[in-house]
Amino acid sequence: MIAVAGLSIRTGSRFLLEDISLDLEEGHIYALLGDNGSGKTTFIRSLTSYFHSYSGSILYDGRELRTFSRKERKTLHSLLPQLLPSPDLTVRRLLSMADGAAEKLCSFGLERIMDSRVPALSGGERQMVFLALALMRSARLYAFDEPEASLDQRFRGKTEAEIRKLRDEGRTVIVSFHDISRALSVADDIIVLSGGSLAAFQSRDAFLSERTAEKLFGLSRAQYIGEDGREGIIFIE
Repeated sequence: MIAVAGLSIRTGSRFLLEDISLDLEEGHIYALLGDNGSGKTTFIRSLTSYFHSYSGSILYDGRELRTFSRKERKTLHSLLPQLLPSPDLTVRRLLSMADGAAEKLCSFGLERIMDSRVPALSGGERQMVFLALALMRSARLYAFDEPEASLDQRFRGKTEAEIRKLRDEGRTVIVSFHDISRALSVADDIIVLSGGSLAAFQSRDAFLSERTAEKLFGLSRAQYIGEDGREGIIFIE
């Protein structure tokens, strides 16, 4: 379990995160929601050792994150950041850095880009390359910051299938979303940040039944029947 208690991060007199407390369990997918500037990226990076000057605590199975060595921290988490690097390497060379990553990318149907250079890829292709790398790292926490932002419907489906596999393997997964409907399609629990503070932490069912999206974001919901015959929900302004 990852236990966060009283987590605060500030720059000057401004809080980026303020007094956040919650527990993240194994075998759960947590969707992280919030407006731009709400603290989503900062929260994800705090869990993955990006920030060291925080107050409060972040405990991995009872051990404070600060006490882990650099080598130990590499086994704790796998991060897919929102802003991806663009090294001047071929995809094949980049993926050779993680066992199984090349095979994972080919399973997405992208073997055709293996000999392309990373800077020449489209945004969606680059996202899938770095997703393959992130998935092949053995970690306790898998953190994905806006992983669907550059993806079309086909690759969104593949990404969500991989996220569910991690949950089924007993991993802890946290994923930030802009699209609430997409978050609800994959998440077990919902975390909402607002102005750096925790605005809601609920199960998916409670988030829907208590109409949290409507209360916090001023949205309306509409139901629809998908092509597969299943009922879905979309949120509109």
